[in-house]
Amino acid sequence: MAEMTSAGWWRSLGMEGIVMFSWGDPIYQQIASAIVAAGVRLVQVTDTHGVISPLADASAHLRVHWEHRWNESVWQKIARTVLALPTAYLIRPLTKDRARVRMMTTGVAFCGATPEAVERYRRLVRRLAGAEAAKRIHLLPIPVNPAFDFSENDIKQDQVIALGRWDMLQKRWQLLADTIAIAIARRHGTRFRIFGKTPPEMLAWHAGLPAEHRARIVIEGFVPNDEVALAFRHARVMLVSSAYEGCHIASAEAVCSGASVVGCRSPFLSAVAWHTSADSGQLANRAAPSELAATLLDELELWDRDVRNPHAISRTWCQVFHADKVARRAIEIGAGA
Repeated sequence: MAEMTSAGWWRSLGMEGIVMFSWGDPIYQQIASAIVAAGVRLVQVTDTHGVISPLADASAHLRVHWEHRWNESVWQKIARTVLALPTAYLIRPLTKDRARVRMMTTGVAFCGATPEAVERYRRLVRRLAGAEAAKRIHLLPIPVNPAFDFSENDIKQDQVIALGRWDMLQKRWQLLADTIAIAIARRHGTRFRIFGKTPPEMLAWHAGLPAEHRARIVIEGFVPNDEVALAFRHARVMLVSSAYEGCHIASAEAVCSGASVVGCRSPFLSAVAWHTSADSGQLANRAAPSELAATLLDELELWDRDVRNPHAISRTWCQVFHADKVARRAIEIGAGA
Protein backbone atom coordinates (compact mmCIF):
# COMPACT_ATOMS: atom_id res chain seq x y z
CA MET A 1 0.00 0.00 0.00
CA ALA A 2 2.93 2.34 0.66
CA GLU A 3 3.99 2.04 -2.97
CA MET A 4 0.39 2.30 -4.15
CA THR A 5 -0.09 5.63 -2.44
CA SER A 6 3.22 7.21 -3.43
CA ALA A 7 3.28 10.10 -5.87
CA GLY A 8 6.18 8.41 -7.65
CA TRP A 9 4.10 5.32 -8.41
CA TRP A 10 1.36 7.38 -10.03
CA ARG A 11 3.87 9.53 -11.88
CA SER A 12 5.48 6.40 -13.32
CA LEU A 13 2.21 5.57 -15.09
CA GLY A 14 2.71 8.58 -17.33
CA MET A 15 -0.94 9.56 -16.92
CA GLU A 16 -2.26 13.04 -17.61
CA GLY A 17 -5.69 12.49 -16.06
CA ILE A 18 -7.75 10.03 -14.10
CA VAL A 19 -11.34 9.62 -12.97
CA MET A 20 -11.54 7.84 -9.64
CA PHE A 21 -14.75 6.32 -8.32
CA SER A 22 -14.28 6.99 -4.60
CA TRP A 23 -17.54 8.52 -3.37
CA GLY A 24 -15.48 11.09 -1.46
CA ASP A 25 -14.70 8.51 1.20
CA PRO A 26 -11.84 9.65 3.50
CA ILE A 27 -10.31 6.14 3.47
CA TYR A 28 -8.99 7.03 0.00
CA GLN A 29 -7.33 10.27 1.15
CA GLN A 30 -3.74 8.99 0.91
CA ILE A 31 -4.32 7.65 -2.59
CA ALA A 32 -6.01 10.86 -3.75
CA SER A 33 -3.26 13.03 -2.27
CA ALA A 34 -0.60 10.92 -4.00
CA ILE A 35 -2.39 11.22 -7.35
CA VAL A 36 -2.50 15.01 -7.03
CA ALA A 37 1.12 15.18 -5.87
CA ALA A 38 2.11 13.22 -8.98
CA GLY A 39 0.64 15.99 -11.16
CA VAL A 40 -2.34 13.91 -12.28
CA ARG A 41 -5.63 15.79 -12.59
CA LEU A 42 -8.03 13.97 -10.30
CA VAL A 43 -11.80 14.00 -10.88
CA GLN A 44 -13.91 12.11 -8.35
CA VAL A 45 -17.44 10.93 -9.03
CA THR A 46 -20.28 9.61 -6.90
CA ASP A 47 -23.67 8.09 -7.69
CA THR A 48 -25.39 8.89 -4.36
CA HIS A 49 -28.35 11.20 -3.65
CA GLY A 50 -26.21 13.53 -1.52
CA VAL A 51 -28.13 13.27 1.76
CA ILE A 52 -24.94 12.40 3.65
CA SER A 53 -25.05 15.02 6.41
CA PRO A 54 -27.43 17.55 7.97
CA LEU A 55 -25.04 20.17 6.63
CA ALA A 56 -25.89 19.00 3.12
CA ASP A 57 -29.67 18.86 3.62
CA ALA A 58 -30.94 19.12 7.19
CA SER A 59 -34.62 18.36 6.58
CA ALA A 60 -33.92 15.38 4.32
CA HIS A 61 -31.30 13.99 6.70
CA LEU A 62 -33.88 14.09 9.48
CA ARG A 63 -36.08 11.79 7.39
CA VAL A 64 -33.39 9.19 6.66
CA HIS A 65 -34.71 6.55 9.05
CA TRP A 66 -38.29 7.13 7.90
CA GLU A 67 -37.45 6.60 4.24
CA HIS A 68 -34.64 4.05 4.43
CA ARG A 69 -36.40 1.99 7.12
CA TRP A 70 -39.82 2.44 5.57
CA ASN A 71 -41.02 -1.03 6.62
CA GLU A 72 -40.44 -0.50 10.36
CA SER A 73 -43.06 0.65 12.84
CA VAL A 74 -43.49 4.34 13.66
CA TRP A 75 -42.01 3.82 17.12
CA GLN A 76 -38.93 2.08 15.75
CA LYS A 77 -38.34 4.95 13.34
CA ILE A 78 -38.83 7.54 16.09
CA ALA A 79 -36.36 5.69 18.33
CA ARG A 80 -33.76 5.44 15.55
CA THR A 81 -34.11 9.12 14.71
CA VAL A 82 -33.85 10.32 18.32
CA LEU A 83 -30.83 8.13 19.03
CA ALA A 84 -29.07 9.33 15.88
CA LEU A 85 -29.62 13.05 16.44
CA PRO A 86 -26.64 13.77 18.76
CA THR A 87 -24.21 12.01 16.43
CA ALA A 88 -25.69 13.38 13.21
CA TYR A 89 -26.00 17.00 14.27
CA LEU A 90 -23.16 17.48 16.76
CA ILE A 91 -20.38 14.92 16.44
CA ARG A 92 -20.44 14.07 12.73
CA PRO A 93 -20.05 17.65 11.36
CA LEU A 94 -16.90 18.10 13.46
CA THR A 95 -15.35 14.74 12.63
CA LYS A 96 -16.41 12.68 9.62
CA ASP A 97 -17.84 15.57 7.58
CA ARG A 98 -14.60 17.56 7.75
CA ALA A 99 -12.60 14.55 6.59
CA ARG A 100 -15.10 13.90 3.80
CA VAL A 101 -14.96 17.50 2.58
CA ARG A 102 -11.18 17.42 2.60
CA MET A 103 -11.35 14.32 0.40
CA MET A 104 -13.98 15.85 -1.90
CA THR A 105 -11.84 18.94 -2.47
CA THR A 106 -8.65 16.98 -3.20
CA GLY A 107 -8.09 17.24 -6.93
CA VAL A 108 -9.72 19.17 -9.74
CA ALA A 109 -13.36 18.30 -9.10
CA PHE A 110 -15.90 16.22 -7.25
CA CYS A 111 -18.95 15.27 -9.31
CA GLY A 112 -22.49 14.39 -8.28
CA ALA A 113 -24.78 12.41 -10.58
CA THR A 114 -27.93 14.55 -10.28
CA PRO A 115 -28.55 18.30 -9.99
CA GLU A 116 -30.04 17.99 -6.50
CA ALA A 117 -27.16 15.84 -5.27
CA VAL A 118 -24.73 18.45 -6.62
CA GLU A 119 -26.52 21.22 -4.69
CA ARG A 120 -26.34 19.15 -1.50
CA TYR A 121 -22.61 18.49 -1.92
CA ARG A 122 -21.98 22.16 -2.70
CA ARG A 123 -23.84 23.19 0.43
CA LEU A 124 -21.79 20.80 2.56
CA VAL A 125 -18.47 21.95 1.09
CA ARG A 126 -19.43 25.63 1.24
CA ARG A 127 -20.29 25.37 4.94
CA LEU A 128 -17.08 23.59 5.92
CA ALA A 129 -14.53 24.81 3.36
CA GLY A 130 -15.91 28.02 1.87
CA ALA A 131 -17.45 29.25 -1.37
CA GLU A 132 -14.26 28.91 -3.42
CA ALA A 133 -13.92 25.22 -2.56
CA ALA A 134 -17.59 24.66 -3.43
CA LYS A 135 -16.79 25.66 -7.03
CA ARG A 136 -15.08 22.27 -7.42
CA ILE A 137 -18.43 20.47 -7.22
CA HIS A 138 -19.87 19.66 -10.67
CA LEU A 139 -22.66 17.68 -12.30
CA LEU A 140 -21.51 14.57 -14.15
CA PRO A 141 -24.28 12.05 -14.88
CA ILE A 142 -23.62 8.33 -14.73
CA PRO A 143 -23.29 7.21 -18.39
CA VAL A 144 -25.92 5.16 -20.22
CA ASN A 145 -25.12 2.61 -22.91
CA PRO A 146 -25.94 4.15 -26.34
CA ALA A 147 -27.97 1.01 -27.10
CA PHE A 148 -30.71 2.69 -25.09
CA ASP A 149 -32.29 5.08 -27.58
CA PHE A 150 -35.41 5.52 -29.73
CA SER A 151 -35.28 5.61 -33.53
CA GLU A 152 -37.73 6.54 -36.25
CA ASN A 153 -38.47 2.84 -36.79
CA ASP A 154 -39.40 2.13 -33.17
CA ILE A 155 -43.06 2.00 -32.14
CA LYS A 156 -44.36 2.41 -28.61
CA GLN A 157 -46.82 -0.17 -27.30
CA ASP A 158 -49.24 -0.06 -24.37
CA GLN A 159 -46.66 -1.47 -21.98
CA VAL A 160 -45.31 -0.58 -18.55
CA ILE A 161 -41.90 -1.81 -17.42
CA ALA A 162 -40.48 -2.25 -13.93
CA LEU A 163 -36.86 -3.21 -13.39
CA GLY A 164 -34.95 -3.90 -10.20
CA ARG A 165 -33.38 -6.34 -7.79
CA TRP A 166 -36.71 -7.17 -6.22
CA ASP A 167 -35.15 -9.12 -3.36
CA MET A 168 -33.79 -5.82 -2.01
CA LEU A 169 -35.89 -4.03 0.61
CA GLN A 170 -35.43 -0.59 -0.94
CA LYS A 171 -37.17 -1.67 -4.19
CA ARG A 172 -40.51 -2.22 -2.37
CA TRP A 173 -41.81 -5.01 -4.59
CA GLN A 174 -45.07 -5.16 -2.62
CA LEU A 175 -45.78 -1.51 -3.44
CA LEU A 176 -45.11 -2.34 -7.10
CA ALA A 177 -47.46 -5.35 -6.96
CA ASP A 178 -50.26 -3.46 -5.22
CA THR A 179 -49.93 -0.57 -7.65
CA ILE A 180 -50.11 -2.85 -10.68
CA ALA A 181 -53.13 -4.65 -9.19
CA ILE A 182 -55.03 -1.36 -9.09
CA ALA A 183 -53.87 -0.16 -12.50
CA ILE A 184 -54.48 -3.38 -14.41
CA ALA A 185 -58.13 -3.43 -13.34
CA ARG A 186 -58.57 -0.05 -15.05
CA ARG A 187 -56.35 -0.64 -18.11
CA HIS A 188 -57.72 -3.64 -19.96
CA GLY A 189 -55.14 -3.61 -22.75
CA THR A 190 -51.99 -2.59 -20.89
CA ARG A 191 -49.21 -5.14 -20.45
CA PHE A 192 -46.83 -5.05 -17.48
CA ARG A 193 -43.32 -6.50 -17.72
CA ILE A 194 -41.16 -6.99 -14.60
CA PHE A 195 -37.41 -7.47 -15.10
CA GLY A 196 -34.73 -8.39 -12.58
CA LYS A 197 -34.07 -10.78 -9.71
CA THR A 198 -37.40 -12.08 -8.43
CA PRO A 199 -37.78 -13.39 -4.86
CA PRO A 200 -40.01 -16.43 -4.14
CA GLU A 201 -42.71 -14.31 -2.49
CA MET A 202 -43.04 -12.22 -5.63
CA LEU A 203 -43.41 -15.36 -7.75
CA ALA A 204 -46.04 -16.59 -5.31
CA TRP A 205 -47.94 -13.32 -5.67
CA HIS A 206 -47.86 -13.67 -9.45
CA ALA A 207 -49.01 -17.30 -9.33
CA GLY A 208 -52.00 -16.30 -7.22
CA LEU A 209 -53.29 -13.65 -9.64
CA PRO A 210 -56.46 -14.18 -11.68
CA ALA A 211 -55.59 -15.86 -14.98
CA GLU A 212 -56.54 -12.77 -17.00
CA HIS A 213 -54.20 -10.55 -15.00
CA ARG A 214 -51.43 -13.13 -14.89
CA ALA A 215 -51.43 -13.20 -18.69
CA ARG A 216 -50.78 -9.44 -18.83
CA ILE A 217 -48.22 -9.28 -15.99
CA VAL A 218 -45.06 -10.98 -17.21
CA ILE A 219 -42.23 -11.87 -14.83
CA GLU A 220 -39.25 -11.59 -17.16
CA GLY A 221 -36.47 -12.19 -14.60
CA PHE A 222 -32.87 -11.69 -15.75
CA VAL A 223 -32.42 -11.16 -19.49
CA PRO A 224 -29.48 -9.90 -21.61
CA ASN A 225 -28.99 -6.14 -21.71
CA ASP A 226 -29.93 -5.87 -25.38
CA GLU A 227 -33.33 -7.42 -24.60
CA VAL A 228 -33.88 -4.85 -21.86
CA ALA A 229 -33.02 -2.09 -24.34
CA LEU A 230 -35.55 -3.47 -26.83
CA ALA A 231 -38.21 -3.68 -24.10
CA PHE A 232 -37.61 -0.04 -23.16
CA ARG A 233 -38.00 1.04 -26.78
CA HIS A 234 -41.41 -0.66 -26.88
CA ALA A 235 -42.62 0.52 -23.47
CA ARG A 236 -44.47 3.72 -22.76
CA VAL A 237 -43.72 3.99 -19.05
CA MET A 238 -41.21 2.78 -16.48
CA LEU A 239 -42.76 2.33 -13.04
CA VAL A 240 -40.40 2.94 -10.08
CA SER A 241 -41.46 1.78 -6.61
CA SER A 242 -38.12 2.35 -4.83
CA ALA A 243 -37.82 4.03 -1.44
CA TYR A 244 -34.45 5.56 -2.29
CA GLU A 245 -31.94 5.58 -5.15
CA GLY A 246 -28.71 7.29 -6.11
CA CYS A 247 -28.34 7.96 -9.84
CA HIS A 248 -30.89 5.25 -10.81
CA ILE A 249 -29.49 4.12 -14.14
CA ALA A 250 -32.63 2.15 -15.06
CA SER A 251 -34.88 5.21 -15.31
CA ALA A 252 -32.11 7.07 -17.17
CA GLU A 253 -32.08 4.18 -19.67
CA ALA A 254 -35.88 4.45 -19.90
CA VAL A 255 -35.96 8.13 -20.84
CA CYS A 256 -33.11 7.65 -23.32
CA SER A 257 -35.37 5.01 -24.89
CA GLY A 258 -38.26 7.46 -25.19
CA ALA A 259 -40.25 6.08 -22.25
CA SER A 260 -41.54 8.25 -19.44
CA VAL A 261 -41.07 7.55 -15.73
CA VAL A 262 -43.53 7.32 -12.85
CA GLY A 263 -42.31 7.15 -9.25
CA CYS A 264 -42.77 8.65 -5.81
CA ARG A 265 -41.82 12.11 -4.57
CA SER A 266 -39.00 11.92 -2.01
CA PRO A 267 -35.74 13.74 -1.18
CA PHE A 268 -34.08 10.34 -1.62
CA LEU A 269 -35.34 9.95 -5.20
CA SER A 270 -33.89 13.09 -6.74
CA ALA A 271 -32.69 11.10 -9.77
CA VAL A 272 -36.21 9.88 -10.52
CA ALA A 273 -37.56 13.42 -10.11
CA TRP A 274 -34.90 14.72 -12.52
CA HIS A 275 -35.76 12.07 -15.10
CA THR A 276 -39.41 13.18 -15.09
CA SER A 277 -38.55 16.88 -15.48
CA ALA A 278 -38.59 17.25 -19.29
CA ASP A 279 -42.21 16.29 -20.04
CA SER A 280 -40.95 12.78 -19.37
CA GLY A 281 -43.05 11.53 -16.47
CA GLN A 282 -44.56 12.47 -13.13
CA LEU A 283 -44.41 11.68 -9.42
CA ALA A 284 -46.95 10.52 -6.85
CA ASN A 285 -46.99 12.63 -3.70
CA ARG A 286 -47.06 9.58 -1.41
CA ALA A 287 -45.69 6.05 -1.60
CA ALA A 288 -49.16 4.54 -1.39
CA PRO A 289 -50.50 2.06 -3.99
CA SER A 290 -53.61 4.16 -4.62
CA GLU A 291 -51.61 7.34 -5.32
CA LEU A 292 -48.88 5.66 -7.33
CA ALA A 293 -51.51 3.82 -9.41
CA ALA A 294 -53.46 7.05 -9.97
CA THR A 295 -50.27 8.76 -11.18
CA LEU A 296 -49.46 5.82 -13.47
CA LEU A 297 -52.98 5.84 -14.93
CA ASP A 298 -52.76 9.57 -15.54
CA GLU A 299 -49.41 9.12 -17.28
CA LEU A 300 -50.79 6.36 -19.51
CA GLU A 301 -53.71 8.60 -20.41
CA LEU A 302 -51.23 11.25 -21.57
CA TRP A 303 -49.78 8.62 -23.89
CA ASP A 304 -53.27 7.70 -25.09
CA ARG A 305 -53.81 11.35 -26.06
CA ASP A 306 -50.37 11.66 -27.74
CA VAL A 307 -49.27 14.25 -25.22
CA ARG A 308 -46.03 12.37 -24.61
CA ASN A 309 -43.52 12.43 -27.46
CA PRO A 310 -41.04 9.51 -27.32
CA HIS A 311 -38.74 11.08 -29.91
CA ALA A 312 -38.50 14.33 -27.94
CA ILE A 313 -37.97 12.48 -24.67
CA SER A 314 -35.20 10.37 -26.18
CA ARG A 315 -33.46 13.30 -27.89
CA THR A 316 -33.46 15.34 -24.68
CA TRP A 317 -32.01 12.66 -22.43
CA CYS A 318 -29.60 10.98 -24.85
CA GLN A 319 -27.79 14.32 -25.00
CA VAL A 320 -27.40 14.13 -21.22
CA PHE A 321 -26.74 10.47 -20.49
CA HIS A 322 -25.18 8.72 -23.48
CA ALA A 323 -21.66 7.60 -22.69
CA ASP A 324 -19.92 9.75 -25.31
CA LYS A 325 -21.61 12.90 -23.98
CA VAL A 326 -20.69 12.07 -20.39
CA ALA A 327 -17.09 11.25 -21.37
CA ARG A 328 -16.76 14.58 -23.17
CA ARG A 329 -18.07 16.43 -20.12
CA ALA A 330 -15.70 14.52 -17.81
CA ILE A 331 -12.76 15.62 -19.95
CA GLU A 332 -13.99 19.22 -19.87
CA ILE A 333 -14.32 19.14 -16.09
CA GLY A 334 -10.88 17.59 -15.75
CA ALA A 335 -9.42 20.31 -17.94
CA GLY A 336 -11.02 22.98 -15.80
CA ALA A 337 -13.63 24.02 -18.38
